[in-house]
Amino acid sequence: MFQIQTNLLGCFAIRDGKIISSHSFISEQKTAAEIAKDLIYARKNLLPEEREIIKDLSKSGQSFEVAINNHQRLNEEKEKFNVRFTEISPSKVIPLEEISGQIMLSKEELKGHMWAVNLEITKEEMRVQETDKVAIQLVGAIDELNTMLNLMDERLHEYYGTYFPEIDAITDHEIYASIAALGNRENLDLKNINLSEKVKEKTKEEGLTSFGMKLEDKYISGASLMASQILNLYGLKTQLEENLKKVMTEICPNITYLAGHLLGARLLLHTGSLERMAFMPASTIQMLGAEKALFKFLRTKKLPPKHGIIFTLPEINSAQKKDRGKISRNFAAKVAIAAKVDYFKGEFVGVELKDKFNKCVENLKKNTKNFKHNEVKNFRHEYEGGENFRHDNENRHNNENFRHDEVKNFDHDPAGHGSAGNFRPKGDGVENFKHKKHRY
Repeated sequence: MFQIQTNLLGCFAIRDGKIISSHSFISEQKTAAEIAKDLIYARKNLLPEEREIIKDLSKSGQSFEVAINNHQRLNEEKEKFNVRFTEISPSKVIPLEEISGQIMLSKEELKGHMWAVNLEITKEEMRVQETDKVAIQLVGAIDELNTMLNLMDERLHEYYGTYFPEIDAITDHEIYASIAALGNRENLDLKNINLSEKVKEKTKEEGLTSFGMKLEDKYISGASLMASQILNLYGLKTQLEENLKKVMTEICPNITYLAGHLLGARLLLHTGSLERMAFMPASTIQMLGAEKALFKFLRTKKLPPKHGIIFTLPEINSAQKKDRGKISRNFAAKVAIAAKVDYFKGEFVGVELKDKFNKCVENLKKNTKNFKHNEVKNFRHEYEGGENFRHDNENRHNNENFRHDEVKNFDHDPAGHGSAGNFRPKGDGVENFKHKKHRY
């Protein structure tokens, strides 16, 4: 049986511990970088040098057996050779030192060659494109920018608000910063600011009649500088979001279509990579971002969380509380499918997944409306039944009053004739009548 060993020295055909045929990388004067690329390629494919050696061995026309590293990479080419391939046993692998001795290579040269080739292999492995890392860094930068902008907007409102408090009614922080960047409230040029004409006129009038502190320009310049930097940060955030959208559309088209580029990138940020996300179950994706609440539930056995960062999806945060868990579970299942398709480079199925998710949300809304309609219908039915019961009680009460009046009138006129003012005398038969009535 022959052995074909491929290592950093070359490709060698060995029988009984001796080299029969070889293609030495050193004699061919290949650089360490070229050898490193060949060895990485040989992990999944057959090298041209290995193919030539196998052809030379098979020229005899006799069937024989060849042991080779990772023989599964020959699945497509086995039929071309009249050879039976098996895996080399680790105990029968010839050491590098013995092979280097047969090709007349000293130990010092072998060590230097091993160091150079292994260094290039490490570099090649580190150069592997992991474009999902780019999306993770971009969304991390956007989130940090949001934190910085919130802090700086708050500081700007406190600073410029003492000078011009009337514009605190403007809720858009970017527009507020663009007004604050103009500085003096009495000379506001609002042409390039995205406001309606009525609001612009009102703001100018308020600037002339403001009840804020009267400050000189040297005291307002700090707020103007801060506002201009805030506007630059808003511009940077917009550019990063556009760049993130392009990257996510290329890397994860299905996730981007289903969840949006920001939510999809945040899911990647929490999972660490697209590969890890592709092998995650839907239940784990549903809880991403709610780890503290989940472990609190496991510790206290109280209500478990229904969702994590996917709560930012409009279909979930706008739904009723009792439906959010169902929508979150369905959405997480669709994201799990989209992640697997994106990782294994499958066909685009984002439209199909999105349509199924929208149908699920619509069905839940219809069920909620039908449930409310039935509740109102039952309430009306119960209300009408209560009205009938109230009327029955009133009739019963009227009948009891009528009986009481009959007995009262009978006490006044037991014989049934005469006026109601004829009171019965003592010892009359009425008492005996009542006695007989109760007795019988």
